[in-house]
Amino acid sequence: MKWWAGLLALALTFFAATARAETRRVAVVVGNNAGSGAQPALRYAETDAGKVARVLMELGGVDPADLFLLQGRDQAALRAAMNAASARVAAKLKNPADRVMVIFYFSGHSDGQSLEQGPDRMGYSDVRQWLGSTGAHVRLTVIDACKSGAFLKSKGGTPGPAFQIHLADELATSGDATLTSSAADEVALESSEIGGSFFTHHFVSGLRGAADASGDGLVTLAEAYAYAFTRTLRTTSSTMVGAQHPSYDSRLSGQGELVLSELMRPLATIELPTELDRAIVVHLARDQVMAEVTSDAARRLSLVPGRYSVRVWRKDQSAAAAFTLAAGETRKVAWSDLAPVPMGAAVRSKGDEDAPPPAGTTNEGHGLQLAGFGAFGLQRGASSDIGVLPSIRAGIRSSRPSGPSLAVMGATGARQGFDESMALGLVGYRVGVRRGALQGSLGLEAGGGFALQHVDSQGTRVTGIVAGGPTLGGALHLGDSWALLIDGSLLVLGLRRDGSTAAVVNPGAWLGVEWRP
Repeated sequence: MKWWAGLLALALTFFAATARAETRRVAVVVGNNAGSGAQPALRYAETDAGKVARVLMELGGVDPADLFLLQGRDQAALRAAMNAASARVAAKLKNPADRVMVIFYFSGHSDGQSLEQGPDRMGYSDVRQWLGSTGAHVRLTVIDACKSGAFLKSKGGTPGPAFQIHLADELATSGDATLTSSAADEVALESSEIGGSFFTHHFVSGLRGAADASGDGLVTLAEAYAYAFTRTLRTTSSTMVGAQHPSYDSRLSGQGELVLSELMRPLATIELPTELDRAIVVHLARDQVMAEVTSDAARRLSLVPGRYSVRVWRKDQSAAAAFTLAAGETRKVAWSDLAPVPMGAAVRSKGDEDAPPPAGTTNEGHGLQLAGFGAFGLQRGASSDIGVLPSIRAGIRSSRPSGPSLAVMGATGARQGFDESMALGLVGYRVGVRRGALQGSLGLEAGGGFALQHVDSQGTRVTGIVAGGPTLGGALHLGDSWALLIDGSLLVLGLRRDGSTAAVVNPGAWLGVEWRP
């Protein structure tokens, strides 16, 4: 009987080792709007990096601790992230049963020889050398930049449709695969309608389910590239800049297919209606396009729970709807759920000003999305005798870094024999920038209100106020819906005081929160 026990122990050991065998993934995702200065800054490279990072964590099997996202960072930060990623790969390689895949994504400017991060440049050869040094079994590179096809030249890569790619099963493959958004002599294009580059937009859409041509709930690299190649070529062919041809190089050995995203256990799912020409799904809290589907694509998309809008085109008509997608929900959107809206689009090349839109379109964006805010702080009173007063400030403003605002603020306080209450209503506009979770802005506000002042020996009087001046703000975003904020203003108040018109400098500062419905 001892041989039976030995055989059983051997079998249990084999199955335990098999159960522990997994594909571990580590990713470095980089987006930088700034180039070396030879071309204007991009608009969406950093946003694109954020989209790629999300889909890799949500559907691509990348643990948040193994993903290094750099938006608007310099080369020193990139090299630090590469070193940290190499350490993660080395730790995962200690389990010989596991396979390890490293992913490098870049969106930004390129001169055809290097990746640009503001004044810093990282040569293509440096990226390849780092990827090889990680020791990962599979190394995937995705570059979305002008002239990015030059990255493939030294490796013999060629532009072409993805059905020529033959990739291997995750637990048996090894080697390199590289995808680039354009040929060696082409520009890469951005669109203000989709809020990103065409290539990354279609690549991410594919990973969220649009590229699942087989319907098996798994999106392979071959499927994702085929989808991105076809749609990028199709959508850019009608622009004045000209068609953009994504490129690839595959040096992988093995059999089967390399899976990039798994849709079988999505957080939530949306199923778009049949007989559409095109549909775009927007995450309203982020005011960000999440995915696009065309008539010949799969109509099921995997998303995180949240508030979304869907816009669908059919022939010469466009319709839209907004809804909340709950965790675990599969939302089937019917034509009866949609209301007609005007047509619209806008296209530009990376680093250039907006190109004229195709005929029959306009330069409309996604519409104004609003956020509410409330804050407490300190503000100088209208009277020179009252000093600094406790103050409250609240209102609504654009959820984007730049946009209009509407605010009300009130302050009240007292000292011996005198008290004052002041209320102002202000409209304004701010210009801002966001880098990751941090946001800053400058703006102007103007409006009016009143001050109610009571002096024990003189009674109560009401004074009208006109106000205007600069504002300064900052925010730390805590996810999609909330942010901590600090606001400051330097208003000049015009009012009647002691029988004459006076101008009073009225500084104030507030700490509070911003929330997006």
